Amino acid sequence: MDLVVSYDKATDKFNAWDLAKAQITPEYVEKFKVKAEIAYDRDGAKMEATGKGFTLSLVFDENECKVAIKLSMFLKPLKGKVLEAVENKLKKTI
Repeated sequence: MDLVVSYDKATDKFNAWDLAKAQITPEYVEKFKVKAEIAYDRDGAKMEATGKGFTLSLVFDENECKVAIKLSMFLKPLKGKVLEAVENKLKKTI
C-alpha cells in the first residue's frame, strides 16, 4: 500500500465506500485529463481505476482506506502528486 487514510466521517467500510463512490466518478477522473475505467465492488469494499499506464486501487477496511497505485515508467515522476490529490480527496470525503 502506498497510502492509508483513516475515516473521519464514515462509520464503517461500506459507509466509506458509498461516500467515496459518490465522489470518485468517471467525470471526476476526466478532470485529470486521463481516461480510466472504474470498477466498483461494494461487496468487496474496493474500487479500481485503470487507464493507460496506471492502476489505482482503493480497499476499504473497517477504519481506514488503503490506496495502492501502479504507474508506468513515464508516469512514475507524478506519483507523489497523484497520491497527494487522492489523499486530499479521501480526507474530505471519508
